[in-house]
Amino acid sequence: MNKKSFRLLAAAALTVLASAAHADFVHSAQGVDFTFHGVDANTFTLRIENALDATGNWASATHLGYLGFKGLGDLAGLTGVNVAVTPAPGSSIGWTYVRGEMTSNGCNANANSDGICLDATPDLALTNNLLFTIDLLGSGIDITQVTAPLVKTSFPVWQAASGRPGTGGYKPAGYTTTGDLMAQTLTSDAVGGTLPEPASLGLAGLALAGLALTRRRQRG
Repeated sequence: MNKKSFRLLAAAALTVLASAAHADFVHSAQGVDFTFHGVDANTFTLRIENALDATGNWASATHLGYLGFKGLGDLAGLTGVNVAVTPAPGSSIGWTYVRGEMTSNGCNANANSDGICLDATPDLALTNNLLFTIDLLGSGIDITQVTAPLVKTSFPVWQAASGRPGTGGYKPAGYTTTGDLMAQTLTSDAVGGTLPEPASLGLAGLALAGLALTRRRQRG
C-alpha cells in the first residue's frame, strides 16, 4: 500500500474514532449533577446524580414529578415515548408524555411543541443515581446532531396531611413542588465523553502503524 493510501486510511480511521468519542452534555445545579448522552438516532439517556444530597431550595426534595426536554430536533413524527428508569423503584413508575412544555403546573400540551414533557405516576422517589433511558418512537426522528439539549426538572416533596378535616386550615397529604424548576441548556463535556468501541480503536491503530512504517521505509 502506498503512502497516499495509508494517509487516507489514517484519516478515515481518525474520523471514526472522533465520532465514537463524542462528548456528553452536563450541568450541575444545587449539588445535583445532570448528564445527557445520545445512544442512537432516537434514544438518549439522562443521569441524575446526588439528588438526595441537593443543596439550596432543593434540599428537601424527595421525588421527581416531571421531566422536560427541548433542543432534540424535529419531533413532528413523534408517536410515543418509552421510558426506563434504573434502579428500582423506577421500574414500577408509569410515564405519560405530551409534545409541549413542562411548567410549574405540569405538562402543557398547548405550549411550544418543539419539546416533550414526561409525567411520572406516581412521582418517582429520588436516589443519588437515577438513569433514565428514553426511546423516542415515530418517523423522521434523529437526535445525532443535538448540540444543546435543554433539560427541565420538577422536584416535589411528599407532605403529610395537616390540620383538621372540615376546617379552613386542613391540607390533605400529597406532593408539593419544592424549590426552583430547572430549565437549563446542558453544555458539552469534552473530557467525559464516551469511550470509542474496540473496532474503532483497532482501525485507528492499524492505520497509524502503517503510516509510521511507510515513513521509516522512506527514511531508510
